[in-house]
Amino acid sequence: MKKLTALCLTLAMLLCVLAIPAGAEEGGKVYRTYLGSDCPILNAQNSVETSLDTPTSYCGAFLYRTVPDEDGNGFHYTGDIAADLPVQIDEVTWQIPIDPAACWANGDPINADTMIYSYKMLLDPILVNRMADFLADYNITIVNAKEYNQQGESGTVAWEDVGIKKIDEYTIQITTDKEYTQTQVCSQFTNRATAPVYEPLYEAGMSEDRTSTTYGTTLDAYMSCGPYVFTTWDFDNKQIYVRNDKYWHSDLFHYDTVDVSIVKEMNARVQLWEKGELDDLSPDANTIETYIDDPRMVEYPSLTVFHIDINANNPENPLSASVNYRRAMYYALNRNVIAEDIFGYQEPAAWYVNGQAGILSESGLTYRESEYGKAVVEKVNSVSDNGYSPELAREYLAKAYEDVGLDADTVVTLRIAFGDDETAWKATAEYLMEEFPVIFEGKIKLEADTYAGISATDYKKSTDVWDFSPNDWTRGASRTYPYTCFYYYLESYGSHPNNYFDPEFEAQYAVCESVQDDYEQMLKETQKLEEIYIDKVVHIPVAQEVSYQMFSDRLVLPVRTYIPGFGWGTIYGDIAE
Repeated sequence: MKKLTALCLTLAMLLCVLAIPAGAEEGGKVYRTYLGSDCPILNAQNSVETSLDTPTSYCGAFLYRTVPDEDGNGFHYTGDIAADLPVQIDEVTWQIPIDPAACWANGDPINADTMIYSYKMLLDPILVNRMADFLADYNITIVNAKEYNQQGESGTVAWEDVGIKKIDEYTIQITTDKEYTQTQVCSQFTNRATAPVYEPLYEAGMSEDRTSTTYGTTLDAYMSCGPYVFTTWDFDNKQIYVRNDKYWHSDLFHYDTVDVSIVKEMNARVQLWEKGELDDLSPDANTIETYIDDPRMVEYPSLTVFHIDINANNPENPLSASVNYRRAMYYALNRNVIAEDIFGYQEPAAWYVNGQAGILSESGLTYRESEYGKAVVEKVNSVSDNGYSPELAREYLAKAYEDVGLDADTVVTLRIAFGDDETAWKATAEYLMEEFPVIFEGKIKLEADTYAGISATDYKKSTDVWDFSPNDWTRGASRTYPYTCFYYYLESYGSHPNNYFDPEFEAQYAVCESVQDDYEQMLKETQKLEEIYIDKVVHIPVAQEVSYQMFSDRLVLPVRTYIPGFGWGTIYGDIAE
């Protein structure tokens, strides 16, 4: 009996050290979900991968969270690390109180110093973290934050000049470039880039020249502070989070364990779903037909417009710098076939402002439903079928050949690069490999390159020899300000996924930004921006994503329907006993 008691005490102590609640090993209420790819790192300051949203949401904390309304028909902001909603001091100054109960999973306190350190590192001009803009200039613009981040080694902007200050141990102050609403301030501090980092581990992993840190590369180099503790990371296979008994708002969360499988192949996901081993499933083009009439199926519009980046600097493609070449490629895509047949039940889109853009504006009028958004669609369709016109494609290709002095009989081979798990883009590439030689009368051929274990952005950093790169970047701010969906394609955005920039496009984006407070005028200017985008082919829009999802009968959702800007709130769900 003494040996058994000692063993129990040892186990209890071990669980305490790991910040894992007793009983977690038994599972309790387990939510079972999946990711299509794993996270390269858990450092939310320096990873553009959307796969990181899941572990950061569950195992990280933010100043604010969005939570479902009691009636399940909407959502509101509440303090997470913050003790209360931000307090407006004057037109441009906000103070945010920190909850004294906030702490890391090991019990270390989270206070004003934690947040100041985290934000200073996120904006550090030497580290050049790729998510810095999400703090500096997202739903609000913080004074001198972007200038500090982008100064390099010049030292012209001091940290003291940035509009982020410590007032006392449990209060920070934010100064913005103009007046914003309380909601906008809250929304700035809900995205994953603004989750705090654990200073001892961040510094322990810092390189001697302070240009990088190993923070988040392993679980030993990462610290949880959210409602769950990240306990198992079997890369490319499994992530497991268990309830954090030190989290100060634990009443909002109901799962004991979150079991995340990394499942790249849709067939494997379907098998897990059919065996009852997943609580949600998003069918793809090859499986949606099977489930389209399933009563568990729900659908909702997305922020995503699937598109293709075009390389303007491929040394092996003599056409790459010609805008007429870009126009030829724009008109060569049969979006009806790609969106409906290959991607499956998606909407063809030869334009880029998404269907949710503007839905959270004061009027609730989306850009696509406005006269300005409709005018763009009508203009495109007046000369083509959702941007598809083989005749125009050939005309522009002939002009491109003239632009660069290519002989009319020259055959150009293009390369489309995509991840080895992107099945819809693989099928699209195979389709275009057959179509392009026909449309362009043998002058254009297409070959496919695949990569694994890296993002599209990282792939494009590794080589210049590519022509097409499928992508699906989204920007939540576009739900309020539609034009901001183009933000990632500005030259001023440090992690831009493209390499084609146009002064007219950049100038018109600035015009949209200048009329942000006049929604009608902003919609009008957004129309001009989108028309420049299409004419100059900043990249090629392909399809508006319509999301389809099924949930298991055992999963109890906290909302009655999909809520734009919030979703289904599965993190707040429960498991039926």
